[in-house]
Amino acid sequence: MTAPAETPSDLADLYAFVSSVLADPPDEAAVKRLASEAFPRDASPQALDNGFRLLERWQSSVDDPTETADRLRKVHTRLFVGPRPRMQIHESWYADDFLGEPLSAVKSTYRDLGVEPSDGLREEPDHAAVELAALEMLARDGADGYRQAFLSVHGWWLPDLAVDLREMSDDTFYEAIGWLLEGILEADGYLLGVDLDDLAPGYDDGPTVSGST
Repeated sequence: MTAPAETPSDLADLYAFVSSVLADPPDEAAVKRLASEAFPRDASPQALDNGFRLLERWQSSVDDPTETADRLRKVHTRLFVGPRPRMQIHESWYADDFLGEPLSAVKSTYRDLGVEPSDGLREEPDHAAVELAALEMLARDGADGYRQAFLSVHGWWLPDLAVDLREMSDDTFYEAIGWLLEGILEADGYLLGVDLDDLAPGYDDGPTVSGST
C-alpha cells in the first residue's frame, strides 16, 4: 500500500487499500499498523502525494488505536451507512439511476471480463469498494486490456467520487482517501491511455477490450 503507483502491482496495492476502507473502517489492528507505516515522500502524481501527506498528519493524531478505530467507525457510518448517509458511493447513484441500469451493466461487465467480486464484500456490485476490488484483481493479473475496458465503461464517476470524498468528509483519514483515489485513477489512466475526465455514462455496447491482457 505504501508504494507510489509506478507499476500494476503498486496500483493493485493502492486499489486494495482504498477499496478496503470504503467497504469497512479500519479496525484497531489496522489502525495500529497504519499509524506506524512509513508513507512515500514526493509520490507522483501530486494527488497521491497529497493523500500520503494527509495520512501522515492523521498518524500524528493517533494516541489510542482503540479510540481512533471507534472514531473511524462512526465517521464511516456517518458518511456511507446512515441511516441517512452523507454519500451513496454507487455508480448507479452518480448516474441518477440508483440500483437500475448501471448496476445491471456492471454485473454484465464482470461476466464479460471474467471478474468474480470477492465474497468478502457485502456491497452491491456497483459499489465503489467492489469496483475498486475488481480493478485490483485485474491489475494483479496484469490484465491491462481488461482494466482499460472496465475503466472506459465504468470509470467515469470515480473522479467525481474522489472529489466528493474530500469535500464531504470532515475527517483527515477519509479526506486522504479521496486524494489517494484521485491519484490512483490519474496514474492508471495515464498507464492505460484512458482520460477519465472525458468519459460519460454509456452502457449500450459494454466493454471493448483492446491490446493484450
